[in-house]
Amino acid sequence: MIKKLKSGIASPRAKIFLLFLLCSFLAWLIIRLAQTYNHTLAFRMEYQQVPDSLVLLSPPPADLRVRVRASGFQLMRYQISPKKVAIDLGASQHKGRRYFIVPDVYRRQVANQLGDDISLLEVAEDTIFLDFQKLRSRTVPVRPALRIELASNYAIDGPILADPPSVHLLGPPGEIDTIRALETESLLLTGVKDSVSRVLRLPAADRLPNTRFSTEQVTVKARVYRFSESVVDVPVEVINLPGTEEVRTFPASVGVLCKGRIEALKDLSPSDFRIVADFETPDPETNRLQLRIEEQPPGIQSVLLLETSVEFIVRNE
Repeated sequence: MIKKLKSGIASPRAKIFLLFLLCSFLAWLIIRLAQTYNHTLAFRMEYQQVPDSLVLLSPPPADLRVRVRASGFQLMRYQISPKKVAIDLGASQHKGRRYFIVPDVYRRQVANQLGDDISLLEVAEDTIFLDFQKLRSRTVPVRPALRIELASNYAIDGPILADPPSVHLLGPPGEIDTIRALETESLLLTGVKDSVSRVLRLPAADRLPNTRFSTEQVTVKARVYRFSESVVDVPVEVINLPGTEEVRTFPASVGVLCKGRIEALKDLSPSDFRIVADFETPDPETNRLQLRIEEQPPGIQSVLLLETSVEFIVRNE
């Protein structure tokens, strides 16, 4: 029986009959698709042209159901690939703090985006309410979160700087009113011997989705140089002497350990410094005079007294 059925289907007459049925169905389908129908479609809404002074905090409705008149071919195409229509938010109205787009306005926008082969019959008579909030602007400084561990005998020249040093924010008050500064992402560099320049992001840009940043990354820079050390022997000057008394200190001069660039250290002399001991305020426990540096040359990274106090004797003239 099966063999007879297979042989019947494979016969030329059967093939012609099946081809006739297929052609008849296709002809019927084309005729049906060529006809015009009224049908309800769902269009995907794409909201554009948000006013510069406002921010949209929550998305409006994503779909719009419309009644259209079109051929079956057009309807089938829209069913397979739903049409996207742009809604211009610049056409919104407001009453008090409420913003909205009335049906007549977005109906015209939808109709203008349809082709000549499809007619818009009706749209849902629902006003689209928009969750707009007015924007506020402010400029805040940037704080580099860069940590540098220097190699031996290297130092940082001046502060670590950000470029740009401040960022302009435009956003809703609830997001930016409490911001006093923006910190960069953290970065640790070790064994540093050369000047540093790194581009770092501002993580706050991820936490403030409705705020616009003039830039979301900054360049953080630090100047690094190699330093040397030098000891300068500087005489001690006693101040606040009473009457005609003469004071002699032991030692009469003390060493000052200076750290800085080699070119800044090579020309140092004792006259560049002033070390004083105040006769009116001797140490009550040791009766020694405490030393302090009153003057030092610019361009030196650090100075350190190798002696912090001196003994003294008083001579009366």
